[in-house]
Amino acid sequence: MSAHVEITPETNIRALVADLPIAEEVLSEFGLHCAGCGVNKYETIAKGAEAHGLRVEPIVAALTQARLSGRVPTVMNEDKQPLRRAPGEFNRRARFRYVVPVMSGKGGVGKSLTTALFAVGLRRAGKKVGILDADITGPSIPRLFGLTEPLGLEADPTTPPGQQPKPLMVPATSRSAVEIVSSNLLTDKEDTAMIWRGPILSGVIRQFYEQALWSDLDYLLIDLPPGTSDAPLTVLQSLAVDGIVLVTMPQRLATMIVRKAANLVHQLKKPIVGVVENMSYFVAPDTGKKYDVFGPSYADQVAELAGAPVFARLPIDPTLVALADNGRVEEIDDPIVDTLAAHLEAAMAARPAKPAETISLL
Repeated sequence: MSAHVEITPETNIRALVADLPIAEEVLSEFGLHCAGCGVNKYETIAKGAEAHGLRVEPIVAALTQARLSGRVPTVMNEDKQPLRRAPGEFNRRARFRYVVPVMSGKGGVGKSLTTALFAVGLRRAGKKVGILDADITGPSIPRLFGLTEPLGLEADPTTPPGQQPKPLMVPATSRSAVEIVSSNLLTDKEDTAMIWRGPILSGVIRQFYEQALWSDLDYLLIDLPPGTSDAPLTVLQSLAVDGIVLVTMPQRLATMIVRKAANLVHQLKKPIVGVVENMSYFVAPDTGKKYDVFGPSYADQVAELAGAPVFARLPIDPTLVALADNGRVEEIDDPIVDTLAAHLEAAMAARPAKPAETISLL
């Protein structure tokens, strides 16, 4: 047994697991399944516990016991249960510091993957993050994060005595503590088709926003469906949006449609804070030569129309595609996610100050 790394709340998770492999099993007992993901490169035990809504003291005690005994100790059930609100503080409200939809107008440009990369980067920066998957008929977020279990339900704890409590959705939690609500988590079969018309879609998005037990979050990212119809309009017109990220790709046709989305956002007088060009180029692994697979970049033209900077030009990366396809997007350990998060944080910091967004579950 190793005793090189001191076990304290400020101990880095990755360093501890490298020094004491059994620590990964102990952390998993508490639901901290992030010992193999890119987030823990920066995360301490205390930060990991906070992100998952756990008390840090039982985790440190269990890790210390495992080091001494060489076995995973028994963990009390109450120490495994996340507290989404501190006792006595739950009042049917969650506070979102920033609400940021990720939009394109064009399908197939990688909005969901871009949203996931933002989430991973923000978690690596120590932020509390949630994703509302508003692409009701084509949800991709659960697959990217490897989530398959249907959303749980909890009775509204603030229901007055004598009244029937209203069931509220409990967001799924990814390995690195990203909270996720998606239509693909309403059923245990991810290929079930959601055959809902426009007005119903709009109502479901509002329910995902208002009738889920979200934690207080630094960022609620909203993965919007393509187009400029009911679902995107519901988000842009009825939710307290702080800034919109546009996703485009080099293809001229895609750029034209993304520009339509930018014009819609301007008509609604909502702020666009940045542009991300996905599938911008490909670097051959054997020669290092760069290829513009879909043609020259139009990101600057889209950014000029949007009145916002280009956050990043994302390459076609087979490694990232493989991680995403296998539900392991959180394992990406690439500085591009830090770049995306840093640009978004800088853009939000430059926005006029506002109180943290508070929602009421009606």
